[in-house]
Amino acid sequence: MPDYKTVEVIFKGKGSEYFKIWIVNLFFSILTLGIYSAWAKVRTKRYLYGSTSIEGSAFEYHASPIVILKGRLIAVALLITYSVLGQIFPLVGIFLLILLFAFIPWIIWRSLKFNARMTSLRNVHFSFSGLLKKSYLYYLVIPYIFPLLISLIVSFVYSVVFNGYQIEYFYNYLSDIYNFSENYFDETLILVGGSVSIYILMIPYVQKIKMSYYLNNSYFGQGKFSSNIAASKFYLIDILTFLVTAAVFLFPVMIYLLIYGFNTLFGYEYGPEFLDNINSIVPVFLIIMAYVFILSAVFLSTAFFTSKIRKYVYSNTELNENIGINSNLNTWRLYWIYLSNFFLMIFTVGLAYPFTIIRKTKYMAETVSIVNAEALSLFVSEQEQQNSALGEEIGEAFDVGSGIEF
Repeated sequence: MPDYKTVEVIFKGKGSEYFKIWIVNLFFSILTLGIYSAWAKVRTKRYLYGSTSIEGSAFEYHASPIVILKGRLIAVALLITYSVLGQIFPLVGIFLLILLFAFIPWIIWRSLKFNARMTSLRNVHFSFSGLLKKSYLYYLVIPYIFPLLISLIVSFVYSVVFNGYQIEYFYNYLSDIYNFSENYFDETLILVGGSVSIYILMIPYVQKIKMSYYLNNSYFGQGKFSSNIAASKFYLIDILTFLVTAAVFLFPVMIYLLIYGFNTLFGYEYGPEFLDNINSIVPVFLIIMAYVFILSAVFLSTAFFTSKIRKYVYSNTELNENIGINSNLNTWRLYWIYLSNFFLMIFTVGLAYPFTIIRKTKYMAETVSIVNAEALSLFVSEQEQQNSALGEEIGEAFDVGSGIEF
């Protein structure tokens, strides 16, 4: 890409302003038994979007609270139906659960289209044109059905080979699978263990295909986003994230070994009473250290993964082949924000929540820069002409997360 001007994203939101919005949202959501939560979500997004700008132009969120409320009422109705029928007719409950699981890719697909169309910059709307069948492939078939199918085949081969090639034995196992009989322990272990193992091994690949599906089917007006990312990079980042997490967890183990060695060494010199006094303190110390390092491992691994993924994905994503995106997110700065936000929430009994959101959002936004941002103005006239021809679009009833956060 030529040497274009780079412009940083600006976030002007303030904790005090958002606190007023949040406390009103919380009050009315409780007062209306959750009905107001749809309006609360729209008010929150409009404030956060409106506080984020590129070259003085702020993002806008156009969703109607009524549309979101309809989706939530439908979801509540389905949940009540499932709960009631599940209690009366267990088999019907299982069937409805499977049916709901099968509809998740459709809901995600609708959500991606909804959230893209409800977002605009300089009066130009974003859009998502991904195919529904691809959503089923990436959100259901590859991450869940494929590992289960492979494990089922391996379990079948094992069952047939080690039981005198009697296929009936495997059929009996399938018919008795809900009872977890000890007679079929090996087959169950292969089926469950194999499915989980394959699922874990495929996590980086699934992350990659979901992100590619979203980015390569996203538009800003007439401009198309394109992303050239590789699964190998996701595997590398995931492995490094695991190593970072493991290193944090190994540290308290080393401390425990040092304490144990200290007890052994000085116990012989000062006698059993000294050893008993030390041992009465050590368990409390170790429990505190365990909590501290668990929190550190979670926050540090999350910060490491988020920063590395954002840098890689953003640097390999373009809009209309002439507008680039960069991220200079720092792992340690993000880790400190996660950790300090957690303790702020603890010490203020949750009242600091709006301030923690603003801190995180401000940092995440202002570490993003746009290369050749002035070219964004070219999309304005194109979209304005198109609006007069297309008219209004119909909003979706569902609004759920897609699992794509970066």
